[in-house]
Amino acid sequence: MSIFGSIQMAGNTLQAMQIGLQVVGNNIANANTPGFVRERAVFTTAPVQRIGNLTLGLGVEIDGIVQIIDKSLENRLRDAGGDRASAEVQEKAYQDIQTALGELTEFDISTAITDFVNSLDQVAQNPEDIDIRNLAIGNGVRLAERISSLDRRVTTVYRDFSDRVENVADEINTLSEQIRQLNLKVVTAEGGGGGRGEAGGLRSQRSEALKQLAQIADITINEQETGSVNVSLNGAILIFEGTRQEVEAVSTTDNGLKTTTVRFVENGSPLSVGGGELQGLYEARDTIAGGFLDGLDEFASTLAFEFNKIYSLGQGIEGFSEVTGTARVSDPNAVLNNAGLDFTPVNGSFNLLVKNSATGVAGTTETYTISVDLNGLDGNDTTLASLASALDAVDGISSEVSIDNELVIRSDSQDIEFSFELEAGSKDSNVLAALGINTFFTGSSARTLGVNEVLTADRQGGAKFAASLSGIGEGVGNANRLTGFYDESIEGLGDKTIRGAYDQLVNQTTQGATIATAVADGLRVFEGTLQASVQAVSGVNIDEEAIDMLQLQRIYQASARYIQTLSELLDVIVNL
Repeated sequence: MSIFGSIQMAGNTLQAMQIGLQVVGNNIANANTPGFVRERAVFTTAPVQRIGNLTLGLGVEIDGIVQIIDKSLENRLRDAGGDRASAEVQEKAYQDIQTALGELTEFDISTAITDFVNSLDQVAQNPEDIDIRNLAIGNGVRLAERISSLDRRVTTVYRDFSDRVENVADEINTLSEQIRQLNLKVVTAEGGGGGRGEAGGLRSQRSEALKQLAQIADITINEQETGSVNVSLNGAILIFEGTRQEVEAVSTTDNGLKTTTVRFVENGSPLSVGGGELQGLYEARDTIAGGFLDGLDEFASTLAFEFNKIYSLGQGIEGFSEVTGTARVSDPNAVLNNAGLDFTPVNGSFNLLVKNSATGVAGTTETYTISVDLNGLDGNDTTLASLASALDAVDGISSEVSIDNELVIRSDSQDIEFSFELEAGSKDSNVLAALGINTFFTGSSARTLGVNEVLTADRQGGAKFAASLSGIGEGVGNANRLTGFYDESIEGLGDKTIRGAYDQLVNQTTQGATIATAVADGLRVFEGTLQASVQAVSGVNIDEEAIDMLQLQRIYQASARYIQTLSELLDVIVNL
């Protein structure tokens, strides 16, 4: 090898060390850059040269610049990030519902139930006091309002998650477009896999975008030989090299609840996810918040119907001169148990009490048994129209179906008032409770729950409170039954009491919150462990970079000294 060849070899060494120092400098500069993966210059021996019987090395050359990365560990970290994101959304859902519940405060539903039951007991002890009856009505109104208020607050939680799904769809499109563009840049920078180095900065940006996308949905990533990555969701391609699929958020409304899902724009198929924030949003909205709303509706519906079944067969201090049902049928000529009522009547009967105050000092009361035929056997089952006809046939009473398909009952004169009861040993048809006749609660869900306007219209509403069981203004038998109602097992609630049903709803939320927090905490710790492992492999360690920098500097200085020596030798030869 000539002196000039040796100088050229040393020059190549200087260039290689300079590139190595540039890589070290880039690592140091990005020590705090999120998602940056440490790079390393790969040195390799240059090809050899044979001179005579000797084989001489030609120095060093750069084989490439590569990222120091454990791809298996990176994949595990991405998956862990998605699991953690899903768990945190569900954890937040439970926290929001617990905040809405407000248990252990004076404004919670448990307190309202206790106050209502206590006021019913006070009615039984002081039946003649209208103010105490009005207090019971007021406590019933507060109970209904708190149930409805809780429904509204949890519905807001439900809608917030649907709104978040819309934002997630936009984030997916933004990230997928970013990854698509980075795919093109990586392929161009790396020569489609034909180069001897990696586009480290571009790959780091793409890796960070993929990590963010994996937190949203459980994606599958496949890297191609060209350097691009393909991304799929449960087999559906989201990104393929330089192309991608657009997604959109689609909302539907059912029973006043807006439900938003994400689907592919091209074919309209849903974006099926099994993990990530999107899966957590679906679970938090549909299962946690939606399940709570379903449970609250069941509680409110059972409370209203079961309480009304007892209440509607009692009498107040005063009877009715007119009453209109609070529930309407879809068709007045349809059989009652198939007429679209929220609550279903059954085969049975009830008694209509008609009191005429014009006859005698205390007036006379006539009892009429009204049969409700719903056995489905004789083809003559009761409809709202036929029920109105049966009531209209009673002396002193008129009845009809209103224009809104509600039952209307009125007395024919000011001297006549009426009320309702069930004859001992008879089977209750539940038709009064189902039609909203002489009922306390109105509505059939947590959202619609209220108290009958007959009781809340004015102070005299308390006189209509059905505390009696032996006739208008006679005794407090019904008040006693209503007081004990909250501690009675109800078949529709799996033999639980009303108190027990609500307590179970609260306990399920509390237990769910505890479990969700424990799961989220565990996944946060697991992700942190993986993150530490990734940093140990791919993170920039300033001390290690300083050592590499010193080594490269020394080699650079030695090569420069080598060139200086060769230059001096060349001067000697020139001066001969």
